[in-house]
Amino acid sequence: MGAVRLALPAALALWFIWQARRRPLFLLGIPVLMATGGSVFFQNAKPFWMPGRLSQVTLIMIWLTIVWGITIMRRSGPDGEGAPVGPFGPARVLPEELLLMAIAALVAVHTFSAFSASGDLMGAMTLAAATIYSLVGYLFLRGILSRASRAETKQFLAAVVVVNTGACALYILDQGLHIPIYLGAANITYVFQGQSIARGTVYQPVFNVLALGFVLAKRRWTPFWLAVLGITLEAIIVSLTRTMLIAAVAGLVVAVVARELVHPDFTRIARRTGATVFAAVAVVVVFSRVVPTYWDYMLKRLDEFISPKNGQVENWQVRVIHWDAVQHVVAKIDMVFGLGFPQPGSNAVDSHIWLWSSDMAWLPIMYRFGYVGLVLFALLIGCFMARALAVSFKPPEMRRELALAYFVVLTLTFIMSFENWVFMNPDVFPVGLLVFALITVEALRPSELPETAAAPLPPPSLTQASHRAGP
Repeated sequence: MGAVRLALPAALALWFIWQARRRPLFLLGIPVLMATGGSVFFQNAKPFWMPGRLSQVTLIMIWLTIVWGITIMRRSGPDGEGAPVGPFGPARVLPEELLLMAIAALVAVHTFSAFSASGDLMGAMTLAAATIYSLVGYLFLRGILSRASRAETKQFLAAVVVVNTGACALYILDQGLHIPIYLGAANITYVFQGQSIARGTVYQPVFNVLALGFVLAKRRWTPFWLAVLGITLEAIIVSLTRTMLIAAVAGLVVAVVARELVHPDFTRIARRTGATVFAAVAVVVVFSRVVPTYWDYMLKRLDEFISPKNGQVENWQVRVIHWDAVQHVVAKIDMVFGLGFPQPGSNAVDSHIWLWSSDMAWLPIMYRFGYVGLVLFALLIGCFMARALAVSFKPPEMRRELALAYFVVLTLTFIMSFENWVFMNPDVFPVGLLVFALITVEALRPSELPETAAAPLPPPSLTQASHRAGP
C-alpha cells in the first residue's frame, strides 16, 4: 500500500495538470485535491505542501491564487461563449451576492476591532485569515469558473466526482472490510456485540454531497453513474453517519420533484425510482452480508434517531450543550454581532470552537458573527438555492442538469450543516464556497450557449458513459 499512497496522489495531480493544457479549469483540481484531506493521500504530494511551516488553509489559498493567475492570463473568457470577462468574472452582481458583501463587511469590522484592541494589525489579520480566504476564494473561483464553458464545467465536476468515488472505494475497503489502507488509527471507536467498530472521519471522502447532487440531477443514469451512486451510498453507510444517509434520501426526492416540476414525465419517474431502489437494495444486501455487525450497529443508530431515549437524540443533546455554552459566552459581550476574532484563550469556549464546529456549521457563525451572521448565512443559502432552482427550469438541458445538481448540493449542505461544518470547515475555506460560485457563474451565463464548446475528455468513463441511454 505504500506505493499506492505515493502513486495515487501523483497520478491525480498529473492527470489534472495534463487536462489543463486545453482546459485551464482543470488546474482548479489542485486546490480541490488539497481539500480532500487524507481520503486520496494527497498529503503525500509534497511539492504542493511547501513550505511546510505554513498551514493547510494558507497553502490551499496560495495554490488557488496561482491557478487564478494562470487562468486569467490564458483566457479572457470562455471559448466561443461571449465577450471577455473581468478578473473576477462578469461585472454584474447578483442580488444574493450582496449578502456575501454584507458578510465581508462584517468580517472587515471585526478585523478592525481586533486590530484596535491589540494594536497588532498582522495579528488581527492572522486571526481573521481563514475567513478572509473564504471570501477572496469565492472571487477567485468566480473568475476561474467564468472562463470555462458549460461543457468544461460539467467535465471538471465529473472528474472530481470520479476521484471522490475512488476515495469512497478506499474508505469502504479500510472501514468496512478492515483491509489496512490508511496510516494511523481511526479517531472514533465503538464496541458493539463484542466487536470494535472504527470510524475514521479524518480520511472520510469530503465530496460525497457533490457526488450525490451531480448523479441525482442527471437526466439519464447509465450503469457507470449507477455504480458511482452505489459506491457513494456504501461509503456513507460505512461511515455510520445517520444525517448523511437521511440527506441522501432527501436528495433523491428533491432531485426527482425539482426535475419534474416543469415537464412531468411519469415514465421517467418510474424508471428513476426503480433504478434507485435497485441501487439501494444492492448496497444494503452487500453491506449487511459482508459486515453484518456494522449493519446491526447502523440499524441501532437509526433506531436511536427515530425513537430517542428520553425524547432526545444523544448526539444532538451534545450539540445543544455546546451551543448553549457558546451562546452564554457570546451573550456577555455582543449577541447581535458576535465576538469576531478574539485572542486565543480569551474566553471559556475559544479553545473548543474548532472541535465543536465540526459538529455544526452554525456554531462558529454564531460565535463570530452573532444573530446577524446567522441571518446572513441562512439567507445566503436560501437565496442561492432559489437561484439554482430557477436556473434549472431554463434550457438547454445541460444547464438544467448542472443547476439542479447545485440545488441538490445546497439542499444537502443545509441538512448536513446541523451535523457537520460543511462550508465552515476552516481547513478548506478557500474552496468552501465553490458551489456558490458555480451557481453565480451559471446564472450569469447566457442560456442559449452551445453545449459542445469543450472537446470530450479522453477517458470514456467521464464523457461517453454520461451520454449513453440509461434509466
